[in-house]
Amino acid sequence: MVRSLVLNPIYLVLMLQRLTIEIPQAQPTILEDGRVRFELHAPGAGKVLLNGLGQSESLPMKRDSMGNWEVTLGPLLPDLYSYSFLVDGALTVDPQNPEVKKWRTLSSLLEIPGPNSDSLHAWRDVPHGAIHRHFYHSQVTGGQRSMLVYTPPAYQLEPESHFPVLYLLHGFGDDETAWTEVGRSHFIQDNLLSENRCQGMIVVMPNGHPLDIPPDTAFDHYAPDNLRAMTAEMRQEIMPYIKHHYRTLEGRDHRAIAGLSMGGGHALEIGLKHPELFGWVAGFSSAAPFEELDRTWGPLGPKWEAAPPKLLWMACGKEDFLLDRNQVFVNWLEASGIEHQWHVSDGGHEWRVWRRYLTSLLPSLFQ
Repeated sequence: MVRSLVLNPIYLVLMLQRLTIEIPQAQPTILEDGRVRFELHAPGAGKVLLNGLGQSESLPMKRDSMGNWEVTLGPLLPDLYSYSFLVDGALTVDPQNPEVKKWRTLSSLLEIPGPNSDSLHAWRDVPHGAIHRHFYHSQVTGGQRSMLVYTPPAYQLEPESHFPVLYLLHGFGDDETAWTEVGRSHFIQDNLLSENRCQGMIVVMPNGHPLDIPPDTAFDHYAPDNLRAMTAEMRQEIMPYIKHHYRTLEGRDHRAIAGLSMGGGHALEIGLKHPELFGWVAGFSSAAPFEELDRTWGPLGPKWEAAPPKLLWMACGKEDFLLDRNQVFVNWLEASGIEHQWHVSDGGHEWRVWRRYLTSLLPSLFQ
């Protein structure tokens, strides 16, 4: 016998109302005047702070009688920000915001929209390039590796054309997706190209951790071995792969390397120590070399005289913890008579700064 289940319409309405009430609303809330309201439901917490958003200090949040914590900040300038909550000393992402910066340290992401002129990292209705992801077996590491490759709009439209290549490296704890997901490197180039402000180029974004990061290991203990492995992988795996699979212009004049933080250190080390491979070198907030420079870098003088960098571009924020380290290397470059560009800007060790640096660098490459 088949039995039918008949529900009271009033009961159905109550169920739907309950479901509607329990669906969390996306946070945070961008107000009309550009301020942003952050909220967190944490009834058992005794203290909640808001971290990030370019603020030098954490902001205390206020609790209501229902255990909801709130703070309003701003107005904030148009940009892509990261933030997190500190709940009784425990760092957590915003549970009501699905946009998350992942990798070694998690944080929530917030984009404040603005005029096109202020948002070169934002999507615009312009011709767009393509992002390709490649998996390959590395003979250097003995395991599977991955990289992203951006090709400009002209790459698909001009099948006989060849293009210069920028190798763009990420920071410590990130991976090959960082420069697109948070750095928005593909949108930056799309938008610059639409305004005829830079050269169309292939951008290769490899994973900068050929060696696994051991837990509780200081960066300076991990960095030397990882740099050696990354140098080998760049020369033996990544660059040959790109040459074989893409229409590239060959030679140092058509090849650049740049990076941020750890990747900036990689770019300076690999690019400057191999001037026969890279004519254009840039470091953003770099883990720059700073010890025994005369001994380790002085012997490279004849190489640089034979093949001087077409551009050596370095930048760091005034509040960046790596500023002093960069200044030591820049002072050595100046004392050694090596031509370079050095930019000190506002900001700290953060993606808002690095997106601006990439926007400034791209128009100077391959000119």
